[in-house]
Amino acid sequence: MRRWILLICTSILLLAGCSSNNGNFSNESSDIATSTDQSTDENQGGNEREKEKNSSSIEKSEMPALQQERKVIFNANLSLTVEDLPKATDKIKDLTRTYKGYVVEESTASEEDSLFGSMTVRIPQPEFDSYLDEVEGLGKGTPQKSISGTDVTENYVDLTSRLKAKEAIQKRLEAFLNEATKTEDLLAIFNELSRVQEEVEQLKGQINYLNNQSEYSTVTVSLEQQKIIVPSIDKNEFQTLTEAKKLLMTTVNGLLSFFSTAAVLLIGLSPILVPLILIGLFFLYRKRKKKNQKADQHT
Repeated sequence: MRRWILLICTSILLLAGCSSNNGNFSNESSDIATSTDQSTDENQGGNEREKEKNSSSIEKSEMPALQQERKVIFNANLSLTVEDLPKATDKIKDLTRTYKGYVVEESTASEEDSLFGSMTVRIPQPEFDSYLDEVEGLGKGTPQKSISGTDVTENYVDLTSRLKAKEAIQKRLEAFLNEATKTEDLLAIFNELSRVQEEVEQLKGQINYLNNQSEYSTVTVSLEQQKIIVPSIDKNEFQTLTEAKKLLMTTVNGLLSFFSTAAVLLIGLSPILVPLILIGLFFLYRKRKKKNQKADQHT
């Protein structure tokens, strides 16, 4: 029981040492070797130390080669003025496929007298310069271009060293787990092993991200097409027919309004107007009758 408690405590101390010293893999290897020596026979201690020293020297010899492989993330922004935006967009897509890249984002917009487009593509790093030269040839005049690079070699080496240290601890904990017989020992070792496995996966994800970002460069292309403005016929100068129709309808509406008002008045005043009209017609009839009688007498 004391032996397992000693091994678990030693593993926890190694994990704490890993997180506090990220960049020194050789020291972690030595700590792992030390913990191994404490858990094995003293007669085999010298052999174990020798093996760990040999493995540590091999890792040190590999580190310079890793540092010489530079990891640089390149980004470029390119602004072009083109004659035909859709054709230029299709051409950029064709070039991207030719250079074995892929389109990440694409958008178009229209504003007053201009058309705008934007494309974000990922291009293999060795083809970065050639791709930019061909895309620049699609524009008119002098394009606007900016290129930036971020060296992540140190971060990449640090993550790789931490991953190797974590994987070594993971293997050691797996060996402890296979040898444990008591339930409490199994539970303690399993919890530590789960935490180390999670950290190993996180480190692998960060390393894969840096690999992808350095192997593929990001190019953002902004496109602009100036619309050709064609003068149109001034509608305000050619409205004769419209004005004539407007005047006709105004006149018709006026007449309809007049007759409508007169009809309303006649109907409304008919109780007064009808007797007056009848009386007037009666007097008119008598006047004409008298006039006719006088004419007959003279003849």
